[in-house]
Amino acid sequence: MWRVDPPAEQILPVLVLLVVFGLFLVIAGLARERQLLLLRLRREQDKLADQQDALAHAAVTEERTRIAHELHDVVAHGISMMTLGVGAGRMIMEKDPVRARETLRLAEESGRQALLELQRMLCLLRTEGSPGTRTPQPKLSDLSDLLSQVRTAGLMVDVIEDGRPVEIGLALELSAYRIVQEALSNTLRRARAHSAHVTLRWRPGFLDVLVRDDGQVTTTATTGHGLLGMRERATLFGGTLEAEALPEGGFEVRARLPTAGEVRSGPRPAA
Repeated sequence: MWRVDPPAEQILPVLVLLVVFGLFLVIAGLARERQLLLLRLRREQDKLADQQDALAHAAVTEERTRIAHELHDVVAHGISMMTLGVGAGRMIMEKDPVRARETLRLAEESGRQALLELQRMLCLLRTEGSPGTRTPQPKLSDLSDLLSQVRTAGLMVDVIEDGRPVEIGLALELSAYRIVQEALSNTLRRARAHSAHVTLRWRPGFLDVLVRDDGQVTTTATTGHGLLGMRERATLFGGTLEAEALPEGGFEVRARLPTAGEVRSGPRPAA
């Protein structure tokens, strides 16, 4: 029986076609796998972005809740002063009308200020169920105690008051105090600084709060709940807050707080 083998010229094209077809299948498979990986990567990126947004929203809510609780104490103090003033004015109205009118005027100012702080508080997100506090909220006059605590912790710090101080609302004083407190706390926790400088710069219509240190700038210096809380406090009054590394080294937090319309009776703020 005779067998005829095909010539090599006929086999070679067939082999080339088979190889090309096989390579095409491999490339198509790799391309499909690449598309599936890219799709999976996009889904994971979207999921991560959603988680980051949720964490950021939770952080903002937490800070606003804490600020609202503090403002609650400020409003309660203002209402208490208003109530006492009205009661005292009523009792001395017949005996001393001049003094009674002055007492009622101060009560009116306390009521107006309490209403203003209440309106601000209602603009914040407040979580129910968190316990309140009866402790008086700190003011700028309490900065000396804060600086003593910071010095005890090992940080050399001084304070400079520039300009002519004016009477401001309790809530604004509280926010300015908290900004200084949080900035110094960040310095102690992260910056490894040796010294810090606090400046209260009074200008017509606004108060600048500056906290500068000579520490090392880290990636967490411009992130975190502390900076977020300081920015929320400044924004609450229509102010601004900036935080950045300094060219000569160190870190600075600058807050500008409008003081227009923030008037109250009381002792002069002191650092």
